[in-house]
Amino acid sequence: MRKIGRVREVWRYPVSSLGGETLASITVSPEGIEGDRRFALFDPETGLAAAPEKETRWRPALFITASQPPSGLPVLRFADGAEHALDDGALPDRLAEHFGFPVAVGIFGEEDMRFPVVSNRYKPAPLHLVTTASLNALAGISGLAPLDARRFRPSVLIETEEVEGFIENDWVDHVVKIADADIHVTEASRRCGMTLVAQPGLSEEPDVLRGIMRHNKRNLGVYATPTGPVTISVGDPVYADI
Repeated sequence: MRKIGRVREVWRYPVSSLGGETLASITVSPEGIEGDRRFALFDPETGLAAAPEKETRWRPALFITASQPPSGLPVLRFADGAEHALDDGALPDRLAEHFGFPVAVGIFGEEDMRFPVVSNRYKPAPLHLVTTASLNALAGISGLAPLDARRFRPSVLIETEEVEGFIENDWVDHVVKIADADIHVTEASRRCGMTLVAQPGLSEEPDVLRGIMRHNKRNLGVYATPTGPVTISVGDPVYADI
């Protein structure tokens, strides 16, 4: 293995489909990142979880960010700076105002009397790795401005050194090392409409998804699983067989 770069950012998404939070480090096990994607917004009439990549009515979700304080429930922050914990009685009205229809909060796969259990639309991977090499390759091939990693919702953004192209493609079914932790790369990240959706400071950009489909078989980044509980921190070196 040789060093290919370092961890530039680590992310956690306490509420699925909402904006996430950057952290100094994340704790992750084969079951997933601590505090990541435990909750979701859903339509109380249909019982279906928010799907911004499929339904335009859910796209305002990316203009709400979720953070997990050291104790208690996640807190949602709106564009005007207002903050509401998930059990705040004023939150349902604020969500209805934001989306234009009734919205409720649910929990995935746990029992908590405060929240109904909702079905996840997909099985989240423990880790989602994206490199700056891939972001630069996509921007260059597609004639796009430099790409913000938020479009791809990584848990770990890796800043690469002296390597170019969609390098994660070669990692599938292999092990990469972050600091001293072995990370098994399981599959490529197949992309959806979430990559083109507008976010704070980012306009809607359909050419992002078009470029991925045309130039990298709809994939960008990879999903991965650590071999055991680990902590991944900003600045950690990253090694791979390339």
